[in-house]
Amino acid sequence: MKTRNQIRTETNQYYSSHITKWLREHVQQGSGEPQGFPLNLYLGAPTRDEDVAADKEAFKKFCEDWQQPVPAGHVEFLAKAYPELGTLQVPIHLVFDTLADLASWAGHLVEYHSAISKLDTVKKECPELIDSAIEIIAALSNLAEDDFGRFLAVSKWLIAHPDSHAFIRQIPVRGVDTRWFEIHRHLLLDFLRTPLKLDPRRFDLLQLGLQPPPQLVTMRILDHVLRGRTGGLSFLASDVNDLEKLNLKPHRVIFIDDIQTALSLPDIPGAVAIITPTSHVGAVAGISWVANARCQYVGSIDKRSFALLHNLRLYLPALENMILKEDIFFAARDLWTDDDNTSFSGNLSALTEEEAFFYRSLAEGAYGACRRLDLERIPLPVILQALGVKTSEEEAASEFASLKEQE
Repeated sequence: MKTRNQIRTETNQYYSSHITKWLREHVQQGSGEPQGFPLNLYLGAPTRDEDVAADKEAFKKFCEDWQQPVPAGHVEFLAKAYPELGTLQVPIHLVFDTLADLASWAGHLVEYHSAISKLDTVKKECPELIDSAIEIIAALSNLAEDDFGRFLAVSKWLIAHPDSHAFIRQIPVRGVDTRWFEIHRHLLLDFLRTPLKLDPRRFDLLQLGLQPPPQLVTMRILDHVLRGRTGGLSFLASDVNDLEKLNLKPHRVIFIDDIQTALSLPDIPGAVAIITPTSHVGAVAGISWVANARCQYVGSIDKRSFALLHNLRLYLPALENMILKEDIFFAARDLWTDDDNTSFSGNLSALTEEEAFFYRSLAEGAYGACRRLDLERIPLPVILQALGVKTSEEEAASEFASLKEQE
């Protein structure tokens, strides 16, 4: 004997397993109910009198519950007499006259009407995409009307311009910007995968014929001679490909996580500071004058920075770790803060044995749960000492000592 909650679960499962077939029938046949409707769902009434006699109260409650109004469809009853209960109206079937009745019980009525409406629109505006629309109809059904209109317009434009090499900003669809495209990118790829014969393993913009924004590298030139090769510019951001064209050839490249720290460094002969890339490490490491320089890394002392160090080392095996050291960390223990990046974990195989031990100590809370030392909190003289650069006070003391010797 099925309760209403059991029927809701059963109808939801039945709806989910058949909706794609039913929607395909709707697209092919137009109006009218799909095959199989009206649909009768057996409510589990006992067929033997002895089963009723075994639990008379449960049976009476079952009959009374189904006498109450139902949200959709209707219940078929059979009048039957029982020796100890008299004549009862026994609920036999819950009948769904339409697919909408079933969708209502399953909790998908709004989604169902949305799916029908959107498929009708696709069939009218771009019938060649109707099969793709059916495959992802659950996601399409959840799109707001404005976004669905933009989605179709973008899809049609991409099919008409498969090799546009356009930036997202150049797609002539009102309301489409980079944020919108990022939110809907995976859905677009699923929708256009068959029509455009896309590689199912890829999720990038290039296969849509679009041009991604340039991979910018932010850097500071710390040597006055090298600045002369960029028109005197000290702080700049440029595309990776354009940086390759610069004839910098520094002796030293310092990857540094924090812009403020990079701006605070004094001039260092033959050196360039690059803000550590996070998404295009290989491209930056492949710049010839980077690959041929002595490369060093300066970052906060936390789990994330060890991951960045690891990623850099995968492309620049000789990269030197200048700051991520236990003695520097412990000497500034009054400056520690909480590490919000507690979810990071991974096998950082490019770390040295000493670095790996320190990393595990941080990760396992040997210094306290989730402790870190932000790069901006590390005293600048400590960073300069690690880089082998004299502070202005040290240079003044050195000059004074030299003058004393000359006397």
